[in-house]
Amino acid sequence: MYLNVGPQDARAVANYFLDLAKTGGRTIDPMGIQKFVYFAHGWNLALNDRPLIAQRIEAWDYGPVIRDLYYEFKRFGNGPITQPAMELNVEPGTTRVRFTKSELTSAVPKETLSLLDRVWEVYRPFTSIQLSNLTHTPGSPWSRARESGQEVIDDGVIRDYFRSPAANR
Repeated sequence: MYLNVGPQDARAVANYFLDLAKTGGRTIDPMGIQKFVYFAHGWNLALNDRPLIAQRIEAWDYGPVIRDLYYEFKRFGNGPITQPAMELNVEPGTTRVRFTKSELTSAVPKETLSLLDRVWEVYRPFTSIQLSNLTHTPGSPWSRARESGQEVIDDGVIRDYFRSPAANR
């Protein structure tokens, strides 16, 4: 059991999915990357009872959003993301560096990588619009947060929502 593994930066998880897409000859747009990371976070909460990502998921008007991913990829608009997320490290002697797949693979247990691969398998056939529609179903964490006027979607609500779907995949 990997109890000391902390939540990862959502940008590193996004890059993992972007690498999977590139390897598979597919592209992902900014809306799609939001959903892949959101679903992976939900599955991890449901199956491992701990957050996958360090960032909060917010209930924006058009769906669940991870703010760091939004600002990182908004320059691509509705088009495919053609560059990975980058991290700005301001320590002396450093420059802007990429969150790489290898950084994530060395930071998390194999079970987490298997979970990410499974999320990719399950959701890869869907378009970004279809993925978005999945997050807007009645009773979803996003719809519940919006109905109650919450700006942030509670991880406990996400965990409980994904317990059944994640366990059955």
